[in-house]
Amino acid sequence: MTAVKIFNNHHHYTLLKPAVAQVVSYIVNMEHQDVQSITFIASDDKTLNEMKIKLFGIDQLTDTISINYNEIDQPVEGEIYLSLDRIEDNAHTFKVTFEKELALVIIHSILHLLGYKDDNLNDKKQMQALQNFYIQQIKLPRLYRQRRIPPNYE
Repeated sequence: MTAVKIFNNHHHYTLLKPAVAQVVSYIVNMEHQDVQSITFIASDDKTLNEMKIKLFGIDQLTDTISINYNEIDQPVEGEIYLSLDRIEDNAHTFKVTFEKELALVIIHSILHLLGYKDDNLNDKKQMQALQNFYIQQIKLPRLYRQRRIPPNYE
C-alpha cells in the first residue's frame, strides 16, 4: 500500500485519508509505479499563491502545486498542495461538483508526480486524456467532509 499523508490546513474542508489513498493506489498500480510516499496539504488560495510566487516567480492563483523529491529511477516521493478555495471556485466556473473537480485535481497532481508534464499542447492533451480515463475508471469514494465551524468563528 502506498504511504499517503494528509495535512488538513483548510478552514472549511477536510480531505479523507482512506479515500485519497484509494485514488492514489489505483493510479499508481495502473501506471506500474513505485511510490515511497505522497503527502497532501489541503490549503487555501493565499498559501498556494505565496508558494507559486516563491517557487516560480509567478503571481497567479493555482489549484495545485506538485513537488517531486525523488531521484530518477527511485520510488516516487513528493508533496501535493491543494487550494481548496480555487478548486471550489473552478467547480462553479466549470459547472461541476466540488467532488468531481477535487478528484480531477488530485488525479492531475498524482500524474505530475509520476512524471507526466503539461508544458505543451501534446502533453496537455495526454494529461487530459489520462485524467478523463481515471475519473471514469475509479469508483470515487467521498474524498472530503466539510468542517463544522461554530457561527462565532466565521
